[in-house]
Order: sequence, then structure tokens, then C-alpha cells
Amino acid sequence: MSKLEYEFDEKSNQIISPLNNKRLTYTPEEEIRQKFICVLVNEYGYSLNQMAQELSLTNSSRGTGRARADIVIWKSEEAKKNNEHAAIVIECKSDNVTIQPEDYYQGLNYATWAGADFFVTHNSKETRYFQVFKDKLPKHLGKELSDLPKAKQLGDQQSIEKILNEEKVFERDEFAKLLHQCHNIIRNNDKLSPEAAFDEISKILFTKIVFERDNCNNKTRIFSKTEFENKEKDHNVDVRPYLEGDDKKTDYVQFIFRQTKKNIRKTLFSQKTM
Repeated sequence: MSKLEYEFDEKSNQIISPLNNKRLTYTPEEEIRQKFICVLVNEYGYSLNQMAQELSLTNSSRGTGRARADIVIWKSEEAKKNNEHAAIVIECKSDNVTIQPEDYYQGLNYATWAGADFFVTHNSKETRYFQVFKDKLPKHLGKELSDLPKAKQLGDQQSIEKILNEEKVFERDEFAKLLHQCHNIIRNNDKLSPEAAFDEISKILFTKIVFERDNCNNKTRIFSKTEFENKEKDHNVDVRPYLEGDDKKTDYVQFIFRQTKKNIRKTLFSQKTM
């Protein structure tokens, strides 16, 4: 199957939508949606025939009853044709909009109305995946996941159960505990003061943010050792030979940090920051 490409006609300022075979007036949100549809097809293996966009979820034409889901995915093309419950509902936002708590609940409501098992909120800066608990009222967000099932997994209940059982929600208390552990390791290993150790952690966090935004796979934008090692190999082959000065000699992780300092306001780092 050929790769699905995002298509934009600059002359007419229109985006080609493969799901409904139409030309749509360009908007930042529409660009995000169409690019994510390409990800769903190319990375997750979903077929356009089992997807829809701007799907009306109710018969009402007033107020919130006019709900339209940005992207809907069924378990199969046949399930879509038979008007069965959807499997995944996706709510897209443009990059210039910060995803707010109400947007997550909007996605949850849409997924509940569609009878879906999962819902997603997405722009190119942030993508979050949730399991929908159908036996509970949609007052609380479902279990957050690190990714969605691929197309070949969606119809296999055993695969779904395995994915859900392997996932673990990263709660705020767990993050605080992990941050404290990292702080202690850096402070003790490098014999730093608590303030200096926290400064080192801040460098790591900022570097991770920039790395995920600019380097990681568009599918998840999640940092991993494998992702880092792959990018490091690419850097050594495709980038390092053409660098000059200190950049040519420096380790990849230090190179990333230098790029971070260029991308984030210079006032966050002093001139003496390594």
C-alpha cells in the first residue's frame, strides 16, 4: 500500500481531504487533522475505509447536540458500513491553541456518544490517549495510555487486554517521587548542592522537551532510548561530517543541549552553562 501524503494546494489555499474526497479551505486545525490522518494510515495501519471525519454524533441541530467528531475510527470497514459503535474518537486542535481540560472532556463526551473504546486529543505539540470506561458516567477522564492500538490489534480482544494491562498511568505523586530520586542521584554522584542539582535536572527536562518536539517520531513524540540511539546514528552519518568547530567534536547529547539553548529563550541559561 502506497504511503498517504498530506496535500495542500497553495494556489487555491485548499487542503485535499482523502476521507471525504473534497477540497477544504485551509485552516491550522484542518492541517493538523489531515496530517494526523496520514499518521493513522501510515504508522498505525488503519484504512481510510474504516475512518470518517466531521461525523455527526447526534441528531440534534441545537447547542451541544450538534457535536461532530473530528476523526472516527471503526474496528473494520464492515463495522463502519453497519453503523456499529466506533472504536476510536479523535479531537484535533490547532497548534496555536493550548489544549484545555474542557477539550479532554469534550473528547470523552464524543467518545461516549459514539460508543468508542478510546479517545484521543491531538495537536502537533501534544497527543494524549485515553481508554473510555463505558460503565461510568463521563465525569472523569478514563485511563491514560501511552499509545493507541494498531489496526491489526484493534479487532483482537486479547491484544487489547494485553495493551491495557501493560499500561500504567503516571500519576503526579509518582512524577514527584521520580523527580526527587533523580535529584538525589545527580546531587550525590556529582557532589552538587541541592540548588545546582535542580539546575541540572532543569537542563535535562528542557532538553527532553525540545528533543521530543523536534526529533521524535511524529506518531507519539515520546523520548526513548531506542529513539535516541537511532537519532544519534543518523546524526553521526548525516550531520556530524558537515559540522564545524566544537559541534563536530561534541557528543550527540551535548549537541542536542546546544540546540535546546538556541530554541529556548537565552535568559533561561547563563553564558557559563555547559
